[in-house]
Amino acid sequence: MRKILSFRMERTSPKGVRSTIVIVEFTFTEHGGKRSGARGQQPEFALRFPFVESNRSINFTLSVQASDFQTSLSADSANTPESCVAGNKSTAAAPADSAASDGTTALNSMSTSSSLQQSGARSVQVVSFDELTHDQLMRWESIRSTRPEFATPFFSARFNGAVHSSRGDVDVALIHENDQTIGFLPFHRIGNVAYPAGRCFNDAHNIISDPYTRIDWLWLLGQIRARAFDFHAMMGEDLDDLGNQNYLGTIQSFSAELGDDSKAFLKTLGKQHKTVGRQPQKTRKMAREIGPVELEIDCRDPDLLEQTIRWKREQYQRTDILDLFTPDWTRQLLREYFDGETQTEIPGNSRGMLSVLRAGEQIVAAHYGILENGLLHYWFPAYDPTYAKYSPGTALFTAIVAEATEYGIHCIDMGYGEQPYKLKQTDQTGEVAFGCVSRSSFYRRWRNIETVAITTIKKAPMKETLKRIWRKVQPHAGISKLR
Repeated sequence: MRKILSFRMERTSPKGVRSTIVIVEFTFTEHGGKRSGARGQQPEFALRFPFVESNRSINFTLSVQASDFQTSLSADSANTPESCVAGNKSTAAAPADSAASDGTTALNSMSTSSSLQQSGARSVQVVSFDELTHDQLMRWESIRSTRPEFATPFFSARFNGAVHSSRGDVDVALIHENDQTIGFLPFHRIGNVAYPAGRCFNDAHNIISDPYTRIDWLWLLGQIRARAFDFHAMMGEDLDDLGNQNYLGTIQSFSAELGDDSKAFLKTLGKQHKTVGRQPQKTRKMAREIGPVELEIDCRDPDLLEQTIRWKREQYQRTDILDLFTPDWTRQLLREYFDGETQTEIPGNSRGMLSVLRAGEQIVAAHYGILENGLLHYWFPAYDPTYAKYSPGTALFTAIVAEATEYGIHCIDMGYGEQPYKLKQTDQTGEVAFGCVSRSSFYRRWRNIETVAITTIKKAPMKETLKRIWRKVQPHAGISKLR
């Protein structure tokens, strides 16, 4: 079976003649029938770019096989559940399951009201986040404290509480054993698929359990009646164990371990990376030409928070990236976490922190992050492009690092994603996993196809040009990952 998806652009000549140009064609070819994904019968993906330039037709073709990305897309097995990979930060809707696809019927969605499922000595209860008691929230934080990798604020009850206040749809699976809660999974239920609370704003997620407790993902999905759990930044999981469930995909994460002398760290970083090492010269020039440069590391002005969000949205538009602040709930999340009034009853101290850099009377750069127990998650930096020649974003980062120790910050977590600036501003790397867990082979195949397609496009020539064209045609493409 062969399927072709094409994107076309219509244009009108000066003489009024209308014509259509095929910008990109994506071809998916299956070799055989139901078992086309079996070893030796891998589906093929091809990307073709037919376009006209200087009256000459130029074609590029880039083909790739699914086997390049997944080695275990094998025939179904009723006794061996599998999982699949999902594109990083990509959550396009999958077609509904059918009995013919994997011989099973899709599990029905469960309402957000409390429910209890029994399974041997363990049971699972699903409640809305605002139904959690104070004791349960304390238990959440107590279990979380046993895992150093869960120190990032995205595992905190307060972050998940802020998401719930902003969206109103965070459910929590409470995993019990012998009348004791041994794990928590905060999630959104969209259709019959579960996603991390906060969607793509959540840079780290997993089942919150102690290091000695093993919880089978497929068992948990059955208990909460979800067809799949899609994740894009899972950490703290034994990747080998996840691999046994057909897991696939890791991406680097970055952090700066400042120690107890952040100024010394900055000096070392400057020797290693010219971008950081040359920034003091640019900052001094900015001070001479605009005015004294000062950092307010913990600014509580809500108007400046709104300015930061506007700058970030303008940056997304300039760089042809999906505007993450399009849905109202994403902007409200930052406000909720910044204000903190809805978080006072929730244990912990994580909160939104706004830092602003001034030159004279001008705000030239700002950063909104999350601070908890000396760890600052570097989340949304933004700057005024008027002052771009001074590299205000780097100026802001170096100023924050310089004052970090004095403010009690010992680590700056940059999260996942291999943006070039992270390599220049950090000294530690790790890995997070992206993918999905699902009993449905149909769903797994769909997610695998989606991932291979995205990876193929990223390898394509002229990808930046194509990105600009596509963003103009479909400005909200990818918005489903923020539903």
